[in-house]
Amino acid sequence: MSESITQTDPSPSRRRRVPGALAALLAATAILGVAWALILPGWQAPDENSHYGYVQSLVDGPGLPGEPDRPLFATEQSRAADAVNADQTAASLVTRPEWSRTAFERWREAERELPDAQRSDGGGQNAARSNPPLAYLLYAAPYAAAGGGGVFDRLVWMRIVGVVWLLVTVAATWALAGEVFGRRPLFQLAAAALPALAPMPTFISASVTPDGLLFALWTVALWLGVRMLRRGLTVRSGVAFMAVVGLACWVKATSYALVPGALLAFAIAAWRVPGGRARVALPGLAALVAVVGGWLVTARILARPASQQLTSAATASGLDVRELGSYLWQFYLPKLWFMQDFFPSVPMGLPVVDVILNGAWARFGWLEIEFPGWVYWALTVLTLAVAVAAAVAVWRARTTLDRGVLAFLALVALTLVAGLHWQEYQLKLSSGAPFMQGRYVLPLIGIAGLASAAALRLVSARLRGLTLAGMVGGLFALQAFSLALTLERFYA
Repeated sequence: MSESITQTDPSPSRRRRVPGALAALLAATAILGVAWALILPGWQAPDENSHYGYVQSLVDGPGLPGEPDRPLFATEQSRAADAVNADQTAASLVTRPEWSRTAFERWREAERELPDAQRSDGGGQNAARSNPPLAYLLYAAPYAAAGGGGVFDRLVWMRIVGVVWLLVTVAATWALAGEVFGRRPLFQLAAAALPALAPMPTFISASVTPDGLLFALWTVALWLGVRMLRRGLTVRSGVAFMAVVGLACWVKATSYALVPGALLAFAIAAWRVPGGRARVALPGLAALVAVVGGWLVTARILARPASQQLTSAATASGLDVRELGSYLWQFYLPKLWFMQDFFPSVPMGLPVVDVILNGAWARFGWLEIEFPGWVYWALTVLTLAVAVAAAVAVWRARTTLDRGVLAFLALVALTLVAGLHWQEYQLKLSSGAPFMQGRYVLPLIGIAGLASAAALRLVSARLRGLTLAGMVGGLFALQAFSLALTLERFYA
């Protein structure tokens, strides 16, 4: 990273052409995503049954879920889950889905006899009911288009939409790296390979969940924010950036963590405008207010919680600094003898490793499908090595680094992690229940990709190609073994 970062302005014809490395990476992403969508049995991803039920309630009725006097799911979904043993299989390694031909024929016969009313008698208080509706409205299109097919046909087509969102995440990471390192395919490939080939983003995106759209919008927002800082604030760039930040808040309340960093980036970019700051900045701020405010108003009209997690955190009990410090210490460091034990379920490790790193790399199904322990130790060592190398690269480039970009990315990451910690801390105090999962930090996958590319800059130019080949090959191997592990879990 000590090399100067140059920004080239390619000709219009080159700008329109998709680089060959990116095209190949997107093709691999699509193939792997479709493989996960087809291989994973129905509702064998975290909360996929609730997300499917949300979409079915939107399309077939009665509307947004959350009615206290209605079943969680429609009769059609419940009977389909029973037919394949989905609920009993979830999170239970000793149970397998039902695959017999007899059971299949029995289900198809029952499905033909189901009246339309049994696709619209759900809409109860399922686990996804408090989520904003944007992702579910987008899922509604493939659900409705496949409405003439069976419940599993609709499920697969909805998963394919998630694969499209993953393609957006990969392309946005490539573009983000292009703004940070210049349009240099070697470093752009190193960054984009992480969301493209790491198994957890693919597994999550290829299931029915708003998280796939969340990853895509966060990565696009990071790209647009860095682009605005690097190239200067214009009305167009400011409105595009703030609109995407606002749209992310229509997906999950997690996206409110994106707002402080976005405001910081916008303020820095506006400060750099030599004159007429208000004229250039006001449209972007108006876009953020309009999009986020649009959701708040819509939620109020519909009597929905606009941000349940944010509201619960804001109304939580008073802060005990020593207790919060003890919780944070135990998350990242070994517990001291005088501390209250916040994590009794991970006595042999640290939650930051057991929950965050392991969960962000490879935990499938309802998180019950895992590799042997030594695989996670190897991944932890590699992750720490890349993080240290990236930090060294940033330090070496400190004189030429755009500190506005660094501050923006750092604040986004810190705000998300701090919000997740505060939510879990409050749950620990109230019920002792865990909250953190590795997939919750995956909206930062674009930043993780930048770290991979920054680490590559420490390698001598002569060995970079070989190192990148090893990185891409290793990620692909981990993806292939993850698919094999899932196949063994459900089909062996």
